Amino acid sequence: MTETPDHPAPPAGYTPLATLCPVDSSMGPWFVRDNDDGSRTVGFRIGAHHLNANGVCHGGVTATFADILARVFNETYSGRSGAAPVVGKMATITLDIDYLGPGLPGAWIEATPEVVKRTGKMLFTQALITDGQSPVARCKAIYRLFQQKGGTD
Repeated sequence: MTETPDHPAPPAGYTPLATLCPVDSSMGPWFVRDNDDGSRTVGFRIGAHHLNANGVCHGGVTATFADILARVFNETYSGRSGAAPVVGKMATITLDIDYLGPGLPGAWIEATPEVVKRTGKMLFTQALITDGQSPVARCKAIYRLFQQKGGTD
């Protein structure tokens, strides 16, 4: 990504995360970093288009970010970073978010998602979303995994 005043470069080690739909694109750009322990960290920088009327990151943007973490879980477990996940499509069953602090303009927001449990049809996850120093939100989610071709199993 080319750095501009409106879109500063992400921290070292992050690469763009390809978007899957127009909603992802409109709220991004999103970035991902592969960590030495095999985990992956996802992040974005809060820009003007992310702000609510109070001048901090809109809760809906934080919720969208939390939901995008599922793609990273799926790719990590499939071993195909940046490609369509092997397990096929996913659908969000529940997404719970506790807002813990404001995301301020210009802040780098990141999360290293954790898989709590994975079954043949379900993925249970959690993550702490921070601005690098302080918690911004905590999320947990359950996703339904579909067969490679989509549809229900």
